[in-house]
Amino acid sequence: MKRWIRTMTALLWTAAVSCTANACQGPASPADAPSAPDKTQTAGDGKLDEILANMVDATRQLKTCQTRLSYVFIQDPELLAARTLRTGTLYYYTDGSGQSRLRIQFVDIKQDDFEPEKQREEYLFDGVWLTRIDFKLKQIDQYQQAPTDKPIDVFDLISHNFPLVGFSGVEKLRQDFDISLQKEASDPNEPVCLLLAVKKDSKFHEQYKKIDFWIDPISFLPKRLLAHSTQGDRYDIAFSDVQINKKLEKSVFTVETPADFCKNIEPLKEPSGTKGK
Repeated sequence: MKRWIRTMTALLWTAAVSCTANACQGPASPADAPSAPDKTQTAGDGKLDEILANMVDATRQLKTCQTRLSYVFIQDPELLAARTLRTGTLYYYTDGSGQSRLRIQFVDIKQDDFEPEKQREEYLFDGVWLTRIDFKLKQIDQYQQAPTDKPIDVFDLISHNFPLVGFSGVEKLRQDFDISLQKEASDPNEPVCLLLAVKKDSKFHEQYKKIDFWIDPISFLPKRLLAHSTQGDRYDIAFSDVQINKKLEKSVFTVETPADFCKNIEPLKEPSGTKGK
Protein backbone atom coordinates (compact mmCIF):
# COMPACT_ATOMS: atom_id res chain seq x y z
CA MET A 1 0.00 0.00 0.00
CA LYS A 2 2.71 2.50 0.97
CA ARG A 3 4.44 2.19 -2.42
CA TRP A 4 1.39 3.02 -4.54
CA ILE A 5 0.30 5.84 -2.22
CA ARG A 6 3.82 7.31 -2.54
CA THR A 7 3.56 6.89 -6.32
CA MET A 8 0.19 8.61 -6.44
CA THR A 9 1.23 11.54 -4.28
CA ALA A 10 4.35 12.06 -6.38
CA LEU A 11 2.12 12.25 -9.45
CA LEU A 12 -0.30 14.60 -7.73
CA TRP A 13 2.37 17.03 -6.60
CA THR A 14 4.14 17.25 -9.93
CA ALA A 15 0.90 17.61 -11.88
CA ALA A 16 -0.62 20.20 -9.59
CA VAL A 17 2.39 22.48 -9.88
CA SER A 18 3.24 21.97 -13.53
CA CYS A 19 -0.37 22.16 -14.74
CA THR A 20 -0.67 25.80 -13.70
CA ALA A 21 1.13 26.93 -16.80
CA ASN A 22 -1.22 28.23 -19.49
CA ALA A 23 1.21 26.97 -22.11
CA CYS A 24 3.47 24.25 -20.76
CA GLN A 25 6.07 22.73 -23.04
CA GLY A 26 6.12 18.94 -23.17
CA PRO A 27 9.11 17.50 -21.30
CA ALA A 28 11.47 14.92 -22.63
CA SER A 29 10.39 11.33 -22.06
CA PRO A 30 11.49 10.37 -18.55
CA ALA A 31 12.70 7.02 -19.80
CA ASP A 32 15.21 8.71 -22.10
CA ALA A 33 16.03 11.93 -20.24
CA PRO A 34 19.31 11.98 -18.28
CA SER A 35 19.51 12.24 -14.51
CA ALA A 36 20.65 15.46 -12.91
CA PRO A 37 24.40 16.07 -13.19
CA ASP A 38 26.45 15.67 -10.02
CA LYS A 39 27.92 19.18 -10.24
CA THR A 40 25.90 21.44 -7.98
CA GLN A 41 26.11 24.70 -6.11
CA THR A 42 24.47 25.63 -2.82
CA ALA A 43 21.36 27.68 -3.38
CA GLY A 44 21.55 31.20 -2.05
CA ASP A 45 18.54 32.38 -0.08
CA GLY A 46 17.55 35.04 -2.61
CA LYS A 47 17.73 32.78 -5.65
CA LEU A 48 15.90 29.89 -4.03
CA ASP A 49 13.23 32.14 -2.51
CA GLU A 50 12.62 33.66 -5.92
CA ILE A 51 12.13 30.25 -7.54
CA LEU A 52 9.75 28.99 -4.84
CA ALA A 53 7.78 32.24 -4.74
CA ASN A 54 7.16 32.07 -8.48
CA MET A 55 6.01 28.46 -8.18
CA VAL A 56 3.53 29.38 -5.44
CA ASP A 57 2.13 32.27 -7.51
CA ALA A 58 1.52 29.90 -10.43
CA THR A 59 -0.35 27.28 -8.37
CA ARG A 60 -2.90 29.85 -7.17
CA GLN A 61 -4.35 30.03 -10.68
CA LEU A 62 -5.20 26.32 -10.89
CA LYS A 63 -8.90 25.30 -10.94
CA THR A 64 -8.95 22.32 -13.29
CA CYS A 65 -6.32 20.35 -15.13
CA GLN A 66 -6.24 17.60 -17.74
CA THR A 67 -2.89 16.29 -18.93
CA ARG A 68 -1.19 13.33 -20.52
CA LEU A 69 1.43 11.71 -18.32
CA SER A 70 4.31 9.27 -18.60
CA TYR A 71 5.41 7.49 -15.47
CA VAL A 72 8.54 5.31 -15.27
CA PHE A 73 9.15 3.13 -12.23
CA ILE A 74 12.66 1.65 -12.04
CA GLN A 75 13.01 -1.02 -9.39
CA ASP A 76 16.45 -1.10 -7.76
CA PRO A 77 18.59 -0.03 -10.79
CA GLU A 78 21.80 -1.47 -9.29
CA LEU A 79 20.31 -4.93 -8.74
CA LEU A 80 17.19 -5.66 -10.77
CA ALA A 81 17.01 -2.68 -13.13
CA ALA A 82 13.39 -3.64 -13.84
CA ARG A 83 11.77 -0.78 -15.74
CA THR A 84 8.03 -0.21 -16.06
CA LEU A 85 6.56 2.58 -18.20
CA ARG A 86 2.91 3.56 -17.83
CA THR A 87 1.10 6.23 -19.83
CA GLY A 88 -2.30 7.75 -19.33
CA THR A 89 -4.26 10.86 -18.35
CA LEU A 90 -4.61 12.90 -15.18
CA TYR A 91 -7.70 14.93 -14.24
CA TYR A 92 -7.83 17.44 -11.38
CA TYR A 93 -10.52 19.77 -10.04
CA THR A 94 -10.83 22.18 -7.11
CA ASP A 95 -13.64 24.55 -6.20
CA GLY A 96 -11.23 26.92 -4.45
CA SER A 97 -12.61 26.26 -0.95
CA GLY A 98 -10.64 23.13 -0.15
CA GLN A 99 -12.85 20.65 -2.01
CA SER A 100 -10.95 18.84 -4.74
CA ARG A 101 -11.04 15.72 -6.90
CA LEU A 102 -8.32 13.73 -8.61
CA ARG A 103 -8.26 10.89 -11.13
CA ILE A 104 -5.26 9.22 -12.73
CA GLN A 105 -6.07 6.78 -15.53
CA PHE A 106 -3.34 4.53 -16.88
CA VAL A 107 -4.20 2.80 -20.15
CA ASP A 108 -1.10 0.80 -21.06
CA ILE A 109 2.11 -0.61 -19.67
CA LYS A 110 5.57 -1.43 -21.04
CA GLN A 111 7.88 -3.77 -19.16
CA ASP A 112 11.60 -3.42 -19.89
CA ASP A 113 12.20 -4.04 -23.62
CA PHE A 114 8.90 -5.78 -24.29
CA GLU A 115 6.18 -4.29 -26.46
CA PRO A 116 3.55 -2.10 -24.74
CA GLU A 117 0.27 -3.76 -23.87
CA LYS A 118 -3.13 -2.44 -22.86
CA GLN A 119 -3.63 -2.51 -19.10
CA ARG A 120 -6.11 -0.24 -17.39
CA GLU A 121 -5.50 1.01 -13.86
CA GLU A 122 -7.30 3.85 -12.08
CA TYR A 123 -6.36 6.00 -9.07
CA LEU A 124 -8.96 8.32 -7.54
CA PHE A 125 -9.22 10.66 -4.56
CA ASP A 126 -12.48 12.39 -3.57
CA GLY A 127 -11.39 14.12 -0.36
CA VAL A 128 -12.20 11.10 1.81
CA TRP A 129 -11.34 7.88 -0.02
CA LEU A 130 -8.15 7.02 -1.87
CA THR A 131 -9.05 4.34 -4.41
CA ARG A 132 -7.07 2.08 -6.71
CA ILE A 133 -8.84 -0.02 -9.37
CA ASP A 134 -6.87 -2.75 -11.15
CA PHE A 135 -8.87 -4.01 -14.14
CA LYS A 136 -6.44 -6.83 -14.86
CA LEU A 137 -6.66 -8.28 -11.35
CA LYS A 138 -10.32 -7.25 -11.00
CA GLN A 139 -9.45 -5.65 -7.68
CA ILE A 140 -10.64 -2.46 -5.94
CA ASP A 141 -8.66 -1.11 -2.97
CA GLN A 142 -10.08 1.77 -0.93
CA TYR A 143 -8.31 3.52 1.94
CA GLN A 144 -10.12 6.19 3.95
CA GLN A 145 -7.94 9.27 4.45
CA ALA A 146 -10.34 11.61 6.30
CA PRO A 147 -13.70 11.59 8.15
CA THR A 148 -16.71 11.61 5.84
CA ASP A 149 -17.86 14.97 7.22
CA LYS A 150 -14.37 16.50 7.06
CA PRO A 151 -12.92 15.89 3.57
CA ILE A 152 -9.38 17.07 2.90
CA ASP A 153 -7.81 18.73 -0.12
CA VAL A 154 -5.53 16.83 -2.47
CA PHE A 155 -2.58 18.92 -1.25
CA ASP A 156 -3.32 17.89 2.36
CA LEU A 157 -3.09 14.25 1.29
CA ILE A 158 0.18 14.90 -0.51
CA SER A 159 1.78 16.65 2.43
CA HIS A 160 1.60 13.46 4.53
CA ASN A 161 3.56 11.45 1.97
CA PHE A 162 5.62 13.84 -0.13
CA PRO A 163 7.47 17.15 0.37
CA LEU A 164 5.45 20.08 -0.98
CA VAL A 165 8.26 21.95 -2.67
CA GLY A 166 6.99 25.35 -3.71
CA PHE A 167 4.13 25.32 -1.20
CA SER A 168 6.15 25.65 1.98
CA GLY A 169 8.82 28.12 2.99
CA VAL A 170 12.52 27.65 2.37
CA GLU A 171 13.23 27.24 6.10
CA LYS A 172 10.75 24.36 6.37
CA LEU A 173 12.35 22.64 3.41
CA ARG A 174 15.81 23.06 4.90
CA GLN A 175 14.68 21.28 8.04
CA ASP A 176 14.34 18.13 5.94
CA PHE A 177 16.69 18.70 2.99
CA ASP A 178 20.04 20.01 1.93
CA ILE A 179 18.96 22.12 -1.06
CA SER A 180 21.17 22.97 -4.00
CA LEU A 181 20.88 24.11 -7.60
CA GLN A 182 22.63 22.59 -10.56
CA LYS A 183 25.21 25.00 -11.92
CA GLU A 184 23.63 27.32 -14.46
CA ALA A 185 23.78 26.09 -18.04
CA SER A 186 25.30 28.24 -20.76
CA ASP A 187 21.89 28.31 -22.49
CA PRO A 188 19.47 30.49 -20.45
CA ASN A 189 16.54 28.55 -21.92
CA GLU A 190 17.69 25.28 -20.36
CA PRO A 191 15.62 24.06 -17.39
CA VAL A 192 16.84 24.82 -13.88
CA CYS A 193 17.52 21.71 -11.82
CA LEU A 194 16.68 21.88 -8.11
CA LEU A 195 18.21 19.07 -6.01
CA LEU A 196 16.95 18.00 -2.58
CA ALA A 197 19.11 15.65 -0.52
CA VAL A 198 17.23 14.18 2.45
CA LYS A 199 18.79 14.86 5.86
CA LYS A 200 19.30 12.03 8.35
CA ASP A 201 16.84 13.54 10.81
CA SER A 202 14.25 14.39 8.13
CA LYS A 203 10.69 13.10 8.42
CA PHE A 204 11.20 11.75 4.89
CA HIS A 205 14.44 9.87 5.62
CA GLU A 206 12.71 6.46 5.64
CA GLN A 207 11.10 7.08 2.23
CA TYR A 208 13.57 9.03 0.08
CA LYS A 209 17.28 9.60 -0.44
CA LYS A 210 16.93 12.56 -2.77
CA ILE A 211 14.50 14.27 -5.13
CA ASP A 212 15.44 16.09 -8.33
CA PHE A 213 13.15 18.23 -10.43
CA TRP A 214 13.59 20.35 -13.50
CA ILE A 215 11.97 23.79 -13.65
CA ASP A 216 11.22 25.93 -16.68
CA PRO A 217 13.43 29.07 -16.39
CA ILE A 218 10.65 31.34 -17.64
CA SER A 219 7.48 29.95 -16.01
CA PHE A 220 9.29 28.46 -12.98
CA LEU A 221 7.08 25.38 -13.33
CA PRO A 222 8.36 21.80 -13.03
CA LYS A 223 8.84 19.84 -16.23
CA ARG A 224 10.03 16.56 -14.74
CA LEU A 225 10.43 14.94 -11.32
CA LEU A 226 12.82 12.14 -10.33
CA ALA A 227 12.49 10.70 -6.82
CA HIS A 228 15.02 8.20 -5.41
CA SER A 229 13.60 5.98 -2.66
CA THR A 230 15.51 4.43 0.24
CA GLN A 231 14.65 1.02 -1.23
CA GLY A 232 16.70 1.84 -4.30
CA ASP A 233 13.69 2.49 -6.54
CA ARG A 234 13.18 5.50 -8.81
CA TYR A 235 10.00 7.35 -9.73
CA ASP A 236 10.32 9.37 -12.94
CA ILE A 237 7.34 11.48 -14.04
CA ALA A 238 6.71 13.84 -16.97
CA PHE A 239 3.65 15.63 -18.43
CA SER A 240 2.46 16.79 -21.86
CA ASP A 241 -0.65 18.12 -23.67
CA VAL A 242 -1.67 20.16 -20.62
CA GLN A 243 -5.14 21.79 -20.57
CA ILE A 244 -5.71 24.35 -17.84
CA ASN A 245 -8.97 25.60 -16.32
CA LYS A 246 -11.14 23.91 -18.92
CA LYS A 247 -14.56 22.62 -17.86
CA LEU A 248 -14.52 19.07 -16.49
CA GLU A 249 -17.76 17.14 -16.05
CA LYS A 250 -18.33 15.55 -12.63
CA SER A 251 -18.74 12.19 -14.34
CA VAL A 252 -14.99 12.26 -15.14
CA PHE A 253 -14.29 11.47 -11.48
CA THR A 254 -16.61 8.44 -11.37
CA VAL A 255 -15.44 5.04 -12.62
CA GLU A 256 -17.91 2.22 -13.13
CA THR A 257 -16.64 -1.27 -12.28
CA PRO A 258 -18.12 -4.74 -12.97
CA ALA A 259 -19.97 -6.45 -10.13
CA ASP A 260 -17.50 -9.35 -9.99
CA PHE A 261 -14.55 -7.17 -8.93
CA CYS A 262 -13.14 -7.98 -5.48
CA LYS A 263 -13.18 -5.07 -3.04
CA ASN A 264 -10.85 -4.32 -0.15
CA ILE A 265 -11.97 -1.45 2.11
CA GLU A 266 -9.92 -0.02 4.99
CA PRO A 267 -11.80 2.58 7.08
CA LEU A 268 -10.00 5.45 8.78
CA LYS A 269 -8.19 4.27 11.91
CA GLU A 270 -9.36 5.82 15.15
CA PRO A 271 -6.73 7.88 17.00
CA SER A 272 -5.31 6.02 20.01
CA GLY A 273 -7.24 6.67 23.19
CA THR A 274 -10.58 7.41 21.48
CA LYS A 275 -12.10 3.93 21.54
CA GLY A 276 -14.99 3.52 23.91
CA LYS A 277 -15.54 7.26 24.27
